[in-house]
Amino acid sequence: MKAVVRAWSAHLDAGDNAGVARLFKVPVLMTQGAYVFRLVNKSQVARWHASLPCSGHVVSITVKGRIATAVFRLGDRATSKCDAPGTLAAARFTIVGGKIIAWQQVPVPPQQAAPVA
Repeated sequence: MKAVVRAWSAHLDAGDNAGVARLFKVPVLMTQGAYVFRLVNKSQVARWHASLPCSGHVVSITVKGRIATAVFRLGDRATSKCDAPGTLAAARFTIVGGKIIAWQQVPVPPQQAAPVA
């Protein structure tokens, strides 16, 4: 599970949106804020990821069952400037059979959100 999340981050950071798309089983639900997108093919998954302005360096990953929650430190992508570089963000990945079947942006867990002294 952690390997899938790390692969997602590596492909995203490299601007390899087609590589990101190969990690998903479609159709897939992508939830960001109040918006839920049902993407039905790999091309849509690649385009959705191409629209993300930030890369994400993995800070931590926790796994419970088939859910992996990852915390990332945001940064610029090769193709775009990040709107909040250096801040933390979190995403929940539902993974079945080595493929992501759902992705959801979630609040950063409280223990991760505290500043490191």
